[in-house]
Amino acid sequence: EWRPASIDRVGERARRSMDGAKEDGDGNDGNDVVTRIQSEVANLSSMYYNFTGGLQEMAPPVSVRGEIVKVESDTSVEYNAQELAKQIVDAHVKIDRLLDGLQVPQVEEEEQLRSLGELREQHEGMRAAYGEDVRRGARVLDALQDCYSVLAGYQLERGKFSSPDS
Repeated sequence: EWRPASIDRVGERARRSMDGAKEDGDGNDGNDVVTRIQSEVANLSSMYYNFTGGLQEMAPPVSVRGEIVKVESDTSVEYNAQELAKQIVDAHVKIDRLLDGLQVPQVEEEEQLRSLGELREQHEGMRAAYGEDVRRGARVLDALQDCYSVLAGYQLERGKFSSPDS
């Protein structure tokens, strides 16, 4: 059965990338679950993008000016569309399995509030340090501009910027 080579390459690449983690979601190849979910969503996005291009390549021609376009009966487009749809559904199922396996830590409300308070304090400290850095940078910039102003005044007095004709 005939299939465009480009669809075979796209489908094979997608299958290889989707086979990176085990189907049951238990195989941890060094990545945490969130990273694996991000990877699978990126793969799914790539599949949508590439499969859309593949389907456009396989689609029969369409008339722009209204003339009749003769199209031979070709069932490969429908077959390939069904195959691509199956691969996309499989990718969604895999992502759903990973999401189902994602464990959200149960933290007491007091612990969450304490953690938020610590983060707020850390944020305020960083904000103050950043503000001081900005103020220090502004003072340095002002000093540099003053120096350039003095230098420019000196050079203007000496005729450094006058035209050669004057």
